[in-house]
Amino acid sequence: MRLSRRELLKATGATAGLALFLPSKLTTPVIDNSPENLSDIAMLIDVSRCIGCWWCYAACKNYNNLPEAIQPEKEDPPELAENTWSTLFTFQDENGKWGSRKHACMHCKEASCELVCPTGAISHQGAAVVIDQEWCIGCGYCIQACPFGIPHKDEHTGTARKCTFCTERINNGEIPACADACPTGAIQFGTRDSLLEEAKERVHALKDSGYSNANLYGETESGGLHVMYVLTDDPSEQGLPEEPGVATNNTWVKWVSGVIASVIVATVPFWFIFKRKSRLKAASGK
Repeated sequence: MRLSRRELLKATGATAGLALFLPSKLTTPVIDNSPENLSDIAMLIDVSRCIGCWWCYAACKNYNNLPEAIQPEKEDPPELAENTWSTLFTFQDENGKWGSRKHACMHCKEASCELVCPTGAISHQGAAVVIDQEWCIGCGYCIQACPFGIPHKDEHTGTARKCTFCTERINNGEIPACADACPTGAIQFGTRDSLLEEAKERVHALKDSGYSNANLYGETESGGLHVMYVLTDDPSEQGLPEEPGVATNNTWVKWVSGVIASVIVATVPFWFIFKRKSRLKAASGK
């Protein structure tokens, strides 16, 4: 079954409507989009506040004009793909209760995808890690290097695609579409320092309420993430690597070797053709 964006939003409306009675921030903040501030912005996702309404998913599809997807189900949610830049990772806690974690690009400070990109197509625009579609050659190294499995190759264009952190919205002083759509305050957007402070307070509150494994994820991982999490259990239990590695420039060596080999393979046929024509010309006496 396929749903239009409007039908998807209507289908989740009843669930999300309950969130209006939950204590949360329901107003849309305006961010400071001055150049010196854009490198300090971040997103905080609190899985304890996520109700699995899929509004963030629908908002991402709608804003980025991405093709429709199969109606999400908790047991079999859509995976990230070239046309799905945000999804939910669903899990069950020790009591069998379902929980959800928004899953998209982490916009790492030390981004492995950027480190291994041979053309400079991947770069930081403030806090956002963005893939320039004009410069991407589809080598796939970013896909291999990302410890979170974020970029995916577009089968039509051959380029890698992923969440852009809604850079156009941010540059206009707005917040990303997913954060704007969240009805419970599970997705917060602001300065990284203020969100870190809030995240630590939330973790402390969760521990006091019985979540002994509650933790903050993203403060230091991959050099620090611009998408951080308040988790109710260990990262591995909620679909995140405990110690995400950062790629090294050794991949450059592999890429350069690949380019050299490709050039040789591409040149050899032309060399044989040229040599054959020379012999034919000599044999004919011309």
